[in-house]
Amino acid sequence: MLRKIFYLSILILCAASTSIEAQSRIAFLDASKILKRMPEAIDAESRLQTLVNGWNRDASEMQAELDRKRNEYDRKKLIMTDGERSAIEIDMADIKSRLDKFRQDKYGPSGELFSQQTSLMQPAYDKLKKIIDEIAVEGKFDYVFDRNSKDYGMLYSNAKFDLTLQVAKKLGIETSDVFSVPLLDKSNPNAPNRSPNPHSNMPQQIPPPPPPGSIVQPK
Repeated sequence: MLRKIFYLSILILCAASTSIEAQSRIAFLDASKILKRMPEAIDAESRLQTLVNGWNRDASEMQAELDRKRNEYDRKKLIMTDGERSAIEIDMADIKSRLDKFRQDKYGPSGELFSQQTSLMQPAYDKLKKIIDEIAVEGKFDYVFDRNSKDYGMLYSNAKFDLTLQVAKKLGIETSDVFSVPLLDKSNPNAPNRSPNPHSNMPQQIPPPPPPGSIVQPK
C-alpha cells in the first residue's frame, strides 16, 4: 500500500507541474502482454511444462503406491498380526512422508517450480528490461510504469530525481563516508527512485505468464 501511495504521489506531482522545463515525462506499458509473446518466454513456458509433467508423473506414482498399500491393508488388516499391521502402517507413513516432501520441494512457496520459473524466464526479463531502458532514454521519459502491476510497478526512473543525498543532508547524517558509498541498497528491489535490477526486481514486478495448460499439484 505504501509503495502504491508513493507511485501515485509521483504521478500526481508530475501531472500538476506547470513548468515545461521541470515537467516529468511519464509512460506506461503492459509488460505481461509483451512477455507472453516473446520467443524467450514461450520457450521458457515449454521447458517449464516439461519439468512439471515429469514431477506430476513421479508424484502420481508415489500416490498410486500409497493407495495400493492402503487398499491392501484395509482388506487384510483383520487377519493380520499386530506385527504385520505395524510394519505396513510404518511403510505407508514413510511413503506419505516422502510424497508430502516431494510436493513441498517442487510446488511449495520456495520450491523448485518457483526457482526454475524465475531462472528460465530470466532471459526474457533481461531483454525486456534492456529495451524498456533504451526506449525510455530515447524518448526522454523520466518514469515508466507497468499498468497491470498491482502496485504500479516502476520499471524505469531517471536518476536526476533521486533525492537521497538531499534528504540525508537535511537529516544531518552527512559524514565523511556517507557520500562515498551509495545510500541506496542496490540489492533492495523496493528501493525507490532507481531503475530496478533486472535480476531481482523484474520477476516481482512482471510475473511470468503461466505455462501452456494448467500446472496442477498432484493430489
